Amino acid sequence: MTKRGQLLVLGVGMASVAALAQTQVQINGQVRLSVNRVNAAGSSYSELRDNASRLGFKGSEDLGDGFKALFGLEMGIEADQGAVTSPNFRHSYVGLSSSRWGTMAMGRLDSATPAGSPIYSQVTAITSFAANDAGLTAIGTSILNARNRTSNSIGYMSPSFAGFDMRARYYWRGQESLGETEDAARSLDLGVNYHQGPLKLALGYASDSREGGLKINEFDHKWQAGVRYDFGQVSPYLLYGRDSYRNSATSRRNVDYWMAGVRWAQGPHAVVANVMRRDVQTSLTGVRKRYQVAYTYALSKRTEAQLFWDNDSVDSSRSKVRISGVGAGLRHNF
Repeated sequence: MTKRGQLLVLGVGMASVAALAQTQVQINGQVRLSVNRVNAAGSSYSELRDNASRLGFKGSEDLGDGFKALFGLEMGIEADQGAVTSPNFRHSYVGLSSSRWGTMAMGRLDSATPAGSPIYSQVTAITSFAANDAGLTAIGTSILNARNRTSNSIGYMSPSFAGFDMRARYYWRGQESLGETEDAARSLDLGVNYHQGPLKLALGYASDSREGGLKINEFDHKWQAGVRYDFGQVSPYLLYGRDSYRNSATSRRNVDYWMAGVRWAQGPHAVVANVMRRDVQTSLTGVRKRYQVAYTYALSKRTEAQLFWDNDSVDSSRSKVRISGVGAGLRHNF
């Protein structure tokens, strides 16, 4: 290699070291897979299923005066078949944080971003999943309408004051310059949380609007409230909410839902039991009842073995729609 080439390599190396010194970058992720036996509408089958595996990169840069620049990219991975999810990224954001003023992020946002998620972050703080909010035991979207992952969004999380914090998110759902691909719909989510010692409280509100009015059976607004208390090894919790829609004569305006559960933990062992119910919006009489139990064993700080059972009635006004199943899996964080 010529002397000029050596100097070029040395210069690139020094620039890379300087960039790493200024920006702290972390690689993180999870691989979560299970083998399930499922009974769906009278038919039984076995499957190997991914439970929301992901690969992420996040970092920060100290800007001085208590401010930091933040960024993150997290890909969704279907580990059972070696594919990426659609959209490819679970979140992709850039933001700013300050211990005095709070944290702002913009892009595709979810509860794993520094600003959190006004509605879904309350779900993860108040309740315990059995054992994943994905695959056979997923409830965040189907039961709770937790509005976690949104594109074209800007979010904010306040600092904590005497145990209270506030989260807010506005969601554009498309770009005006591209002809409003989602019909000019807009969303606003708000959440107030309290955490002091063993007690956690949460109150959330969300609303949608659309230029020209909402469509029939389209979501209008919601509120939810939750409480959790940790008695050492045992932690009971309750989450209750109401979703409102622009209904028709044959569908509901108000859809009530609730979830009650308990988590018991001792050493590496943990058991979660959940009971939940949600009104079926497209039926005047139908209700959805769901029961879950999970046992997990921490093989290490990063690896967890899982056993779980789920029973979902789906819609009491219809026959042969029940889904139930059992599963066993592994989860590894890195």
